[in-house]
Amino acid sequence: MRLSNWVNNVPTFVATMDIAVIGCGWLGFPLALRLKDLGHQVFGSSTRETQVELLENKGISGFLYDDFKHLNLPERVKKAAVAIINFPPSRSRDYAGQVKHLIAQFSGDTKVIFTSSTGVYQDLEGTCDESSPVLDTHPVYLAEEVVRKAACNATILRLAGLISEDRNPVKYLSGKMNTDGQKVVNLVHREDVITAIVAVLDSGTWNEMFNVCYPEHPTRSAYYSKQAELAQLQVPTFSISIGKGKEIDPSKLVRTLGFAYSHSL
Repeated sequence: MRLSNWVNNVPTFVATMDIAVIGCGWLGFPLALRLKDLGHQVFGSSTRETQVELLENKGISGFLYDDFKHLNLPERVKKAAVAIINFPPSRSRDYAGQVKHLIAQFSGDTKVIFTSSTGVYQDLEGTCDESSPVLDTHPVYLAEEVVRKAACNATILRLAGLISEDRNPVKYLSGKMNTDGQKVVNLVHREDVITAIVAVLDSGTWNEMFNVCYPEHPTRSAYYSKQAELAQLQVPTFSISIGKGKEIDPSKLVRTLGFAYSHSL
């Protein structure tokens, strides 16, 4: 047993595990590093040999996995205690089919964390919680359905728009006329997503679904104007919209796991 994490200033102790991170890109790579630093044995996949080499150099057991040449997992990965599925549908010819084939390769005892998206919710006015209407033809929602029907314990995390110090949509909006200035933003920092995944692992919370999104929802106009000023970019302009759009409710994650966001908007 080892000290693995702190949630609301309370230490949690968990046994170290073999964890497979499927998709070690912008989010998955720092996630794999965090898990390694917590003492877990981490297997990490990439579609590129250079990234596999980088994983190996960082103490992560890297391997190639994609939807073309390397669809089958190495035998050493299939018995992982937990598989974290973290690759976008844009990398797949048949996203739901690939997720189904992927899960089937793991041991029946392997638990799954699937990183979904709040983009699966219908674009309705008002607050969206985990029971709100979804776009049932959305490729990510179809993959969620595969995860739910799989014969394994699985938790789905619906992630809001991902940001970090090196990734913010303001650079694409700067100096341009943009729409829907009065609609609210639904965003979350990469580090808080990583901490949420660790919290699920530490707590052993399975067969659940959580929104992962900041509880703060400034308007697009207010948020991106502020970000442009901080980045010393030309402030974007926005058309006035009717209504605030959908506002993602993250309270279930906070309530169930005692989760606290470490970043803010």
